[in-house]
Amino acid sequence: MQFDTFMLIVLAGALAAYVHLVCALWAPAIKLPSLDFSAALTRATFEDSFGGDPPWLLGFVCVHLNGAVLALLYATAIAPLLPGPPLLRGILWGMILWLAAMLLFVPMVLRDGIFASKRHPRAWITAALVHGLYGMVVGWLCPILE
Repeated sequence: MQFDTFMLIVLAGALAAYVHLVCALWAPAIKLPSLDFSAALTRATFEDSFGGDPPWLLGFVCVHLNGAVLALLYATAIAPLLPGPPLLRGILWGMILWLAAMLLFVPMVLRDGIFASKRHPRAWITAALVHGLYGMVVGWLCPILE
């Protein structure tokens, strides 16, 4: 992979993660619960390292790094296996990530129950929407390496 392709994928993943974060925080505008992924990831990753509350910015950076790494995984290994045009492949990738988050990460790491049932009864809807948006941006901007 050439460096410019690598940077394009990383930047697309970081931008998609930013869209993911902002839309999750703006969810009350469409009558859905707000989700602060940065705060959740900060607590999950750094809570034991600090005497008090860890800085929110650490989670913000971690979410963007995850977005970049997941975009690299998508562009190199996952997208060639998915059907349809790039935008549809990206949305499918976002939904795969949403299912993995709701069935594995949220209940096991965050301890918020399957489909974030302990957080809010409709938190899963916000999460599905923003993971779909993440995938849409990644599918739109990332080249698919075959």
